Amino acid sequence: MSTETPDTDATDETDPTPDHTKDHPAAPTLTVVATGPATFARQIGEDDATVIATHQDVEVTIERDITAAEDFELFLDPTFKGRGPTVCKTAIVDRLLATHAMDGYTRAGEQDSWTVTITGTADDWKQMGLALEPEGKLHRKGDRYSTVIWNLYSLAADGVTNDGAVLAALDLIDQHEIDASRSRFTDLLLSEDDDT
Repeated sequence: MSTETPDTDATDETDPTPDHTKDHPAAPTLTVVATGPATFARQIGEDDATVIATHQDVEVTIERDITAAEDFELFLDPTFKGRGPTVCKTAIVDRLLATHAMDGYTRAGEQDSWTVTITGTADDWKQMGLALEPEGKLHRKGDRYSTVIWNLYSLAADGVTNDGAVLAALDLIDQHEIDASRSRFTDLLLSEDDDT
């Protein structure tokens, strides 16, 4: 009578800890930074002798990470069609002040007294751009990828983004053979370099 013993040299090809990073790439992270003058007012005390402390022209820097299209659209609508730039800077600043635990601060000064920049790597910009223009959505600028590159172009042309947005657009142009003038995008890179 023979007994079979399990083959101890056989290897199990199933990995008990599967790699989920291939199926779920890291969420894109863009950082919005707004800097400018604000007025700080805080009520001190709760009786009849309440004092309100007010300081004019405090310089405030607000920084917020954006990791989802919903957050991006909440703060920055890339299709803003008011008169002027792609984004409404004062609306961005006011929303950041209202929601970023800055109790007591209100925006002071004109729109031009505040700077707003959005930074991220080319890969982060590409992922965010595609998330903002999902498959199946009607695209007013042609196909999905054309819409993404022109959204990125508009933001970069308004001086809101860093070079990552332009590089993401150039990468999409190459990847999807989009009929667009590369020089329009590279000129944005050169103009940013000239400002520094």
